[in-house]
Amino acid sequence: MKLLIATTELQGQASDDFMRAIPGELVVDVGPCEDATASDDWSCACARSFVGLTSGRMTTTAKVVDHLDIDAREYIETVRDAFGTWCCPDCATEIALISRRIAGQWDTGQILERYCSVVRARLPHLAG
Repeated sequence: MKLLIATTELQGQASDDFMRAIPGELVVDVGPCEDATASDDWSCACARSFVGLTSGRMTTTAKVVDHLDIDAREYIETVRDAFGTWCCPDCATEIALISRRIAGQWDTGQILERYCSVVRARLPHLAG
């Protein structure tokens, strides 16, 4: 099953990149906060980050991996446990399903970034 993990790969390509998550931890896309979407002010860090399930911290890059030692049910439970009282179990399940869907659209090893409501491949800059 393809999932997303925090990665330092291709970090630093954008001037506002950050990595506060733990490299290698599972991350999810919780989407931008209500402040960003309501005001159309996309400068909030949540507008371009993924959230680590272990640390609860954000990163601007995620890597698609084939995570063989967890099944879909265990993954949903992991996300639910990570978010605890931060959101309801139904919302945590939806976050898990969305994040799995995102990972499933890309090849294993692809580095992703999120900007506003779009998740896209981050391509390495070619040295000239």
